[in-house]
Amino acid sequence: MKRLVFLMIFTSVFFQAQEIEDLQEGYFFSESSKNFFRVDIKKPYNYNKVSSCAEDSPFIRAQFEGGDAAFNRELFRYISAYVDKEIYVVNGTFFLQMEIDKEGRVTSLNIIPKVENSDGFLRDLKFAVRKIKKNWTPSKCNNVPVDSKIRIRLNFVTESIDV
Repeated sequence: MKRLVFLMIFTSVFFQAQEIEDLQEGYFFSESSKNFFRVDIKKPYNYNKVSSCAEDSPFIRAQFEGGDAAFNRELFRYISAYVDKEIYVVNGTFFLQMEIDKEGRVTSLNIIPKVENSDGFLRDLKFAVRKIKKNWTPSKCNNVPVDSKIRIRLNFVTESIDV
């Protein structure tokens, strides 16, 4: 009887943990001693169809190795590692614009909007994105690889406390 009660308590704890995890889907958290940092990476990404690709031509968008969820995890991992949460208190939406060439490499990277005193933050964010080493499968128009552009919306929320 004791084993049954223990087993029921043990399993109910895991069911609650799963519910909390489901509620946080799409958000990534990182904590430091003074700051609580959240990044909401919005899906779907904005993929621009190449202008040289006709309307009736089949178009396949660029894909990250492992899919969009894998890219989100990698992106947050590197943001957590290289964007200093002690220095920056970031709140608001930024757009990450990437150009992917025919070989699947990121050739151009831009982050907008440019806001006052954000040079260090934008530099660190670009560095974090460039550290992602996996390649993309390039976009294809009529099964021919083409250059493409992707725009990803990042919503930052930082809560800071004075200790």
